Amino acid sequence: MFNPLQIVVITLLVAVLTWQKYNLQMFMYAVVVFVGLISGLVMGDVQTGLLIGGEMCLMSLGIGGYGGSSVPDYMLGAIAGTVFAIGMGQHGSAALTTALAIGVPVAALGVQLDVVGKMTGSFFIHKAMACSDNQDWKGMGKWVWLSQIPFCLLCALPVLLLMTVGSTYVKGAVTNFPAWLSHGLSVASGMLPALGFAILLKYLPVKKYGYFMLFGFVLAAYLKLGILAIALLGGVFCAFIFQTMEENSKRAAAVATSGGDNEDE
Repeated sequence: MFNPLQIVVITLLVAVLTWQKYNLQMFMYAVVVFVGLISGLVMGDVQTGLLIGGEMCLMSLGIGGYGGSSVPDYMLGAIAGTVFAIGMGQHGSAALTTALAIGVPVAALGVQLDVVGKMTGSFFIHKAMACSDNQDWKGMGKWVWLSQIPFCLLCALPVLLLMTVGSTYVKGAVTNFPAWLSHGLSVASGMLPALGFAILLKYLPVKKYGYFMLFGFVLAAYLKLGILAIALLGGVFCAFIFQTMEENSKRAAAVATSGGDNEDE
């Protein structure tokens, strides 16, 4: 089902992306789509990888580990779902159903993995703090780096086990899925993106700028523009509004300064 090179590359991909998620955080925007692309490239089907990554990304909208909270890891779920769907030779809606059946539980498992990782990380941080109290800077750096190992292993090992020991069992379970379960997953795949958008809209200033949503709806529904075109137009509006607000702020500051000079005179 998987060749050794694919297993090694996917496992390393999970470990590296997990490390950067807790450290660099340079690849957070649309990272779920990105991992779908890379996983599809490794497995030999980029189109299916993008399809699964895009679906998982919609599910993750509005969900974030704010304040140290633990949330489903849709990045991990997208990788697991993509490799198994493509590994079973599926495409289109069939691949998406398989990916959801495997990826959503794996993403939910990410909550527990995140909690366990943070619990184990406290041991290393206390060691680093002790080194800091003794001004042992090299020792502190060593313990900080060692604290990254549990996070990487906790996410990489499940994927490694699924692709080696459990691949046969996963394939058998997916192949024998009942029709009602497949239909339920298809319905869920249509509902979860809407839920993600609803959560996202809750944190956006919709009351103040809601007319832009109406404008975007008109562009999509009546003018048949694609998402990329609408996003580019949105970027233009954002740049225009930002520049206008900046110019107004400078004018207000200039008026205030000239007014203050007149009063001094």
